[in-house]
Amino acid sequence: MMDLLILSLLVLLGWSVWLIFLRSSRKGKGVTGSHHTVDSSRETSTAKVEPTESIKIPDPDSGLFTSEDEHKAFKAGQPVWIRYEDKSGRVTERVVEIYRPGGGEVIFTWCRRKQAPRTFARRNIRNWRLLPERFDFDPIVAQYWDEEGIRERIEKNPWRRWLRRQPKEIADRYK
Repeated sequence: MMDLLILSLLVLLGWSVWLIFLRSSRKGKGVTGSHHTVDSSRETSTAKVEPTESIKIPDPDSGLFTSEDEHKAFKAGQPVWIRYEDKSGRVTERVVEIYRPGGGEVIFTWCRRKQAPRTFARRNIRNWRLLPERFDFDPIVAQYWDEEGIRERIEKNPWRRWLRRQPKEIADRYK
């Protein structure tokens, strides 16, 4: 019984250190406070929105990730775990942060796995779950989505190319 308790404590300690490391590495890349600013032409308010209280974490078998779910996650400042199936049928698990909530077919996110902005087709999200944590809203990522999220896919600048066109102090934060 004592061995199980010690093992549980070690796992909890390791998980805590990992979370602290993730948060500190994001802050080192120029991430600032948790205010969310959204352009009113994008179906939401231009006012800065403080994250609200955490919302109930649904079971991972929630199915369709609706625009209402997306808006709730954005307002709460909570990342979302997704199980995603791409066009070739490959399934991956990601943790994403919502940056431009809307009612469209695509969600605009920061993907923690790729460490870059990514879009995901809502219909290809097989399972999802809100995570019981908050993320620090990054205004540079929001700026990217404000500029690139409205362009047709052919006209979009990939994240790395977009960064090269930004002032050096911004580009250097994401190297």
